[in-house]
Amino acid sequence: MKPFFWCCLFLLIPGLLLRLDLGGSGILATDILLPIFAFVWIFRKMIIDRSFPKCHFILPGFVFFSIALLSFLLAAGDLSFKAQVLSGAYLVRFFSLLIFGWATVDLFRSIKDKQSLLNGLFWISGVTILLGYAQFVFIPDIGTWSTEGGWDPHTGRLLGTWMDPNFVAGFLGLIIPLAMGQWYDSESSKERFLLGGLILLFLGALFLTFSRSGYLAATMGLFLFFLFRDPKVILIGIVVVMIGIFSNERAQKRVMELAGTVTSIILQSSDEIDPTASLRIQSWMQSFELFQKRPILGIGFNTYRYIAAEEGIVDESNFSSGGSDSTLLTVLVTTGVVGCFAFLWFLFSIWFYSFHRFCRSYSITKPSESQALYLGFSSGCVALFVHSFFVNSLLFPLILMVVLIVAGRNEDN
Repeated sequence: MKPFFWCCLFLLIPGLLLRLDLGGSGILATDILLPIFAFVWIFRKMIIDRSFPKCHFILPGFVFFSIALLSFLLAAGDLSFKAQVLSGAYLVRFFSLLIFGWATVDLFRSIKDKQSLLNGLFWISGVTILLGYAQFVFIPDIGTWSTEGGWDPHTGRLLGTWMDPNFVAGFLGLIIPLAMGQWYDSESSKERFLLGGLILLFLGALFLTFSRSGYLAATMGLFLFFLFRDPKVILIGIVVVMIGIFSNERAQKRVMELAGTVTSIILQSSDEIDPTASLRIQSWMQSFELFQKRPILGIGFNTYRYIAAEEGIVDESNFSSGGSDSTLLTVLVTTGVVGCFAFLWFLFSIWFYSFHRFCRSYSITKPSESQALYLGFSSGCVALFVHSFFVNSLLFPLILMVVLIVAGRNEDN
């Protein structure tokens, strides 16, 4: 099963380049391989091993999946056959990702296996980001291809094979604190040197995404990490960030836009909101109005593209129309209050488990387990949670895949 596992994980590298467009919606390569992997692994555990490993996030994950399935079934009658198939396929996607994370607990039990998984994830992430640098240098404008996939061209920004700088920035907000944690835990000077280079690579890529939500998310994640692990680095980080902002005119503009937008929201004024943020806020308001029509179980899991199109909120053919510009709002609208609480329980179980392990090991004089790695992952989860308020990142399969395999890797066998 391990070779199959790695084949699935390697699909992070080509990202959305291996995507079959189906009128705005689409099928990724992971949507084909992961269900097969999940079926084989479940069959093996049920028939051959006759036992399943314990997993801290599997119960809340299945509870959310059950509620999402119920909400979809209640709404399916109002959809066309094509919409039913495509919306239902996303339930298969979430279920497969959940099983993929659960299988990680089973396949990577020893300390050596756990370390090899992290090393593999870091190198796969590094290659993915290097391709992003190549795109930034050689293809800064993807406008020629964007109309075919319904993607925003995002001219002059690092978006790589994931075709969206905001998703890349959210991923980096998760992976940078994790790599920081591994750097602190490592006792090898060679490994520290390589990890240091990789972290710098990630930080440079984050800067070049020019993603305001990514900047904010990474700042929150790294602040939490260094607050617990090495507070003096916070001051150094502030200086480095200020130098980076003041040395790049576009970065200054993006940060000023973010500050103006936040100020305008607090003061309930639209004078300082840039056009992009204004559209996002408009999307939030329209989505909330849609939620109010079916507040208990929502309009149906992953039916947002079709129901919102009927309401005139989105263009069904656009890539970004699968949800609101916020993960939690998307979950609230599509699965209602019940589904949103279940989803928050699912996320909290992932975060709390690693943070609790960090706190437990931190209180021991000579801990036998890693400290900073657990802190790094929980800090990265906080960064991603912050990011998900502005981008539908927690339901993006390539990001959710990484969250679940690291959560599975951290399980105490």
